[in-house]
Amino acid sequence: MTEQQHDILNRYEESLRKTLTDHLSQRKWLDGRLLEVEELNEKWRSSAPSYMADAVPEIAKYPLVAIAWAMYEGMGAAVLWDKEWSRYENIDDLHKMFTEPRGFDCMDEYITEILLALPLGSEEAERVEDMVRSTAECAQSLIRKEQIEAQSVIAFHIFARTTKVMFEAGVAVSLRRLGYNYVKVNAEVVN
Repeated sequence: MTEQQHDILNRYEESLRKTLTDHLSQRKWLDGRLLEVEELNEKWRSSAPSYMADAVPEIAKYPLVAIAWAMYEGMGAAVLWDKEWSRYENIDDLHKMFTEPRGFDCMDEYITEILLALPLGSEEAERVEDMVRSTAECAQSLIRKEQIEAQSVIAFHIFARTTKVMFEAGVAVSLRRLGYNYVKVNAEVVN
């Protein structure tokens, strides 16, 4: 990949991260920033290849699913991190863990019902589904603005960056729902 292509991808990723943060903040799911957990970002890096293997074939018929399910994975990973991380931190591929019970197509329902503990069809589950859908639509809109050639190498990398940011957004939303917030700490050095 050329340096110019790397620059395009980096610019796109930062633009997407800002756009999704603004989108979710306007809807009160975030407060203007993405809460981040490096351990979970590492889990995404190790799980992304199996996510991509399941998601890429879905792009043609179900592009929003291919994008959105990464956000569900982020939400599920954040719940595991909050509750029992010592039990899950050594699992290399969280994606496989999330898809084994019901498959890729129903992973959203599994994460909603089992990890987020929201009864399917409940008002809160519907709110979460609407939030994920609107966020995926926002991401898809940014992909389209790039006007890249479909099924090209750069298209694959744009999709990969999109799912990465969607995962991060899912982590942030879930952590905020769990009550996490950034707190400014003023640390003074005493001699």
